[in-house]
Amino acid sequence: MTTAAEPRRFPPEPVRNVEVFHVCQTSCGGPFAILTLDFAPLPEDECAPVVFDWPVRDRQQNRDLSYNGRYPREWLPDDLAQALEEGVRAALDALPADIRPAVRCTVTKARWHEADSHERGFREAGAMAVQRALQRCGLGDRATGNEPNGRPTATPPV
Repeated sequence: MTTAAEPRRFPPEPVRNVEVFHVCQTSCGGPFAILTLDFAPLPEDECAPVVFDWPVRDRQQNRDLSYNGRYPREWLPDDLAQALEEGVRAALDALPADIRPAVRCTVTKARWHEADSHERGFREAGAMAVQRALQRCGLGDRATGNEPNGRPTATPPV
């Protein structure tokens, strides 16, 4: 009789300085999100899939880049912060059953632009950060459904 293997935890060890540069500025409305996140494992007794930490380490690194940074704001607007959290949570929820997320996600840098940043871009950037952290842990291809060459394994509907 075979027993089911215990799910692996993500991340197995801290993954620091996961950078996401999600920018497409051709004209107004493109995504603009520049982020740095740290992913660390939660203690064994904590069962939450993700806990967020928003330290204000360097307020100048977390600012509105509109007007060439002449008017720095102290932090990310609430709607963009919430969208970032939603993107991270959605990517963690999509992991296969054999990977159990137990993550402390620390946002150490968040740059945004008043005209070009929007919720969708920050949601996508949050998911991209999880994918990069998975790849750095060696779980990226299996967890994301990609072949080693980075192409999706599923064929999109025609």
